[in-house]
Amino acid sequence: AILSSETELVTVSLSRVDLADSDDDMISSIPAGVKVVVNTSGARNAKEAVTIAKIAKAAGFDWIKLEIHPDRRHLLPDPIETFYAAKEILNIGCVVMPYINADAVLCKRLEDIGVQCVMPLGSLIGSNQGLKTDYMLRIIIEQSNLPVIIDAGIGSPADAAAAIELGADAVLVNTAVAA
Repeated sequence: AILSSETELVTVSLSRVDLADSDDDMISSIPAGVKVVVNTSGARNAKEAVTIAKIAKAAGFDWIKLEIHPDRRHLLPDPIETFYAAKEILNIGCVVMPYINADAVLCKRLEDIGVQCVMPLGSLIGSNQGLKTDYMLRIIIEQSNLPVIIDAGIGSPADAAAAIELGADAVLVNTAVAA
């Protein structure tokens, strides 16, 4: 699927990879030339996300999808903890790709500290609801000097196309494919 889609980036949650187990071949199954982005999914605060990023960096992965959601039911990103974690993870030399609410002010603040892109949600993670935040996404895209990757809620090819038509640089798709 990765080769057929010509995807360039694959996110992997370190909590699902046992780096000490040589039989855990999740990483080795990713084709050469595809960039591995370690996801801090599961982190409930900045401290936990920074710890995951440090482990990833030590394992040779320096691209981090920063995802902090203290509420495991709704998986909404924590904007304050995300901002603090982004600053620390940038300081250890990682590329930071923060998953955030569709918040134009937060996007500018993250841009100011040097993140690689912003990844505002289209709707709740795993909901397949499409772009419920399109008004805010338009503002973010208009104001951003960074790539904007719409993350979460993409439920169909039409949703992905709508995100690109809004001006997003890319979309992140998981549940729509995995489900």
